[in-house]
Amino acid sequence: MVQDSTYSNFGKPLPRDGDDRLVQGQGCYAGDMAADGALWMHVVRSDHAAGRIAGLDVDAAREAPGVAAVLTGADQGDLQAFALRYVPKGSEVVPTPYLPMVQDHVKWVGEPVAVVIAETRRAAMDAAELVWLDVEETEPVTDARRAADADAPLVWSDRPDNTAFFQELGDRMAYEAAQKAASNVITARIDISRVTAVTLEPRNALAVPESDGRTVLHTGTQAPHRVQAEAAHVLGIEPADIIVRTEQTGGSFGMRNGAYPEDVLVLMASRLLNRPVRWGATRSEAFLCDAQSREMSVDVTLALDKDNRFLALGIDGFAPIGAHHGPMAMHPMTSNLAGLAGVYRTPLIHTRLRGMHVNSMHMAPYRGAGRPEAIYLIERIIDIAARQLNIDPVELRRRNMITPDQMPHATPLGYVYDSGDFPAALDKALEASDWGSFDARSEQSASRGMLRGIGLACAIEPAGGGPAGAQLPEFARITVDPQDGLTLDVGSGDAGQGHSTAFRQIAERLLGWTDCVAVRTGDTGEIPNGLGTFGSRTMGAAGHALADSARQIIALALPDAAEHLEVSVADVAFENGRFEVVGTDRAINLHDLSSATGNSYEAEAFVPTDAGTFPNGAHVCEVEIDPETGTLTLESYLVVDDVGTIINPLLMEGQVHGGVAQGVGQALHERVVFDPDTGAMLSGSLMDYTMPRAADLPMMTVLHSPTATSANALGAKGVGESGTVGALPATINAVCDALARAGAGPIDMPATPARIWAALRERDTP
Repeated sequence: MVQDSTYSNFGKPLPRDGDDRLVQGQGCYAGDMAADGALWMHVVRSDHAAGRIAGLDVDAAREAPGVAAVLTGADQGDLQAFALRYVPKGSEVVPTPYLPMVQDHVKWVGEPVAVVIAETRRAAMDAAELVWLDVEETEPVTDARRAADADAPLVWSDRPDNTAFFQELGDRMAYEAAQKAASNVITARIDISRVTAVTLEPRNALAVPESDGRTVLHTGTQAPHRVQAEAAHVLGIEPADIIVRTEQTGGSFGMRNGAYPEDVLVLMASRLLNRPVRWGATRSEAFLCDAQSREMSVDVTLALDKDNRFLALGIDGFAPIGAHHGPMAMHPMTSNLAGLAGVYRTPLIHTRLRGMHVNSMHMAPYRGAGRPEAIYLIERIIDIAARQLNIDPVELRRRNMITPDQMPHATPLGYVYDSGDFPAALDKALEASDWGSFDARSEQSASRGMLRGIGLACAIEPAGGGPAGAQLPEFARITVDPQDGLTLDVGSGDAGQGHSTAFRQIAERLLGWTDCVAVRTGDTGEIPNGLGTFGSRTMGAAGHALADSARQIIALALPDAAEHLEVSVADVAFENGRFEVVGTDRAINLHDLSSATGNSYEAEAFVPTDAGTFPNGAHVCEVEIDPETGTLTLESYLVVDDVGTIINPLLMEGQVHGGVAQGVGQALHERVVFDPDTGAMLSGSLMDYTMPRAADLPMMTVLHSPTATSANALGAKGVGESGTVGALPATINAVCDALARAGAGPIDMPATPARIWAALRERDTP
């Protein structure tokens, strides 16, 4: 709910701080940081996807001009493997050793084999050309289903079936009984493509030794404290020995949610040589070596009774995790399976999922972290069921939708929705999109020889890290100083969302402070704790911590306010952003109180929210297709969102727009592709990996349908990922609707012109 206040900008569409500087190219990223005497590190990477290292000779590289050091896997004997941060519920996992550099067997194209550290980037690159690597190549496997075959090549010789994990959730016997009792059972194999984040700024890292023995790591990340802890673990040192500083971050989306081998290697080299060492990824390296996400191949089953009410939902499928158990490699495909219920009453859910080792970089969360996958599966199977049962897809959804009087609502696999009016959001989306007049628009398209389709998706996602995220704390510290004004130190930083603007609005709402507000994030040397920005959690979690700190500040200042107003403490209340003498018009705000008394106040909190939140909404997408070429145009896109309290509508809508763009990108364009024979990436550049452009997207309509939540102090549900969660199924549902109206079968993402054209030609083939 938008909070309106006569004394506050809270809930108002203030422009994001610092935009002018960024669009003028004046931002400061890790790659822009200056360091006197900095060396450059270049990573020598495997050009084979699988094989034994038969020989590695770096002597010539060590003798090359300007080279300070060459390090190989043999030099990392004291390092520890990256630790797992996430293991799927109910799974027994024996992690594969994941070290910064490979020593014996290469397992994916791009895996670090050695690093060359030299005086200049060119010198490092030239010397790297002198590294001789001999690999006895073996057959790779890049597809999860193929990896499960009995005759599949093995990624790890001691993992005889390539299984990285197996997870089964739900009551299998009850699920099978529900299938037998069902009047209709709908099944479909649904494939979700692999994508990568393609951040505008590739990853960079600069390690600078300090005189006190610590090392400062400058890197763009959404979780500085996590990078600090993970890098320290691998290096075998204390986290306090590393200071992580993040200036600007040019996009993260989950991909920058922890330490990478290159972060560890620049720290290792800097500590060894006692000089600053920097590294920056090329775009090609980013495609190969940034964590990837989302790929799944799943058989989905929906059982319905005679009235087409859901009885049970089941999934049985495979997902690749990459060659290694990366810290979060098993997270995307398993973390949100409870979200398979969507916004529907689904009595039973049963899941079977095998995570498979394949010869590629490991997987990790990407905007939505399992939410888009789960909602895509339920929303696609509903549309498939509606078409097979000849029932209106809107009616099928409405018939099974959770209603407000059923809140709180527990899903079969453990989520508890605390609030939401899903039918209201659906109705608002249908009305605003003029759903009822679609047939007329379809006829207009047909008159021009075009096909038209419309797609609907009702989305919901756990935010704040999910229900378990209720136990995930965030840090905030508020300092009031008569000279320096108000300073907010927050553990959850900004990766382009505009958090600093929203934090200032929150401070104004909580403390009535309207100017001289400094916001500091992204520095583990100044901010002692923090989890970071992910899972649509910052406004809820960091806002909750700010509210806790603000309550402490008010309590600290209350006696000074009473003394200044010459009344007892019992006669003073903090209302309307100021200390007021109850029953009078006498008052003083915190700013003036600090200035008048010369007193400073400081309070901090590292606290969890009271519960997880569930932002939700409805998406409607409309497309037009040229059947002669398969070319598709997005004609309109509408979102109705329930994100709880809206702190800044402008920033909120920006998040929705960006999320939808990334969802549409995967639905229509993006796909990481490997050569099945060699394991080489075939989509390793922007020439081969198609990204959505501004011209591909229509002007979006974003409407609000808020409901209250008491899960955190601000009532914010989160918004960072909601656009993506709904965009995948809404877009593909629209494409498949257009194809079905033309008599063609459905297709999987990405719905490229070639795939659309092929589906239409298959229809025409006798």
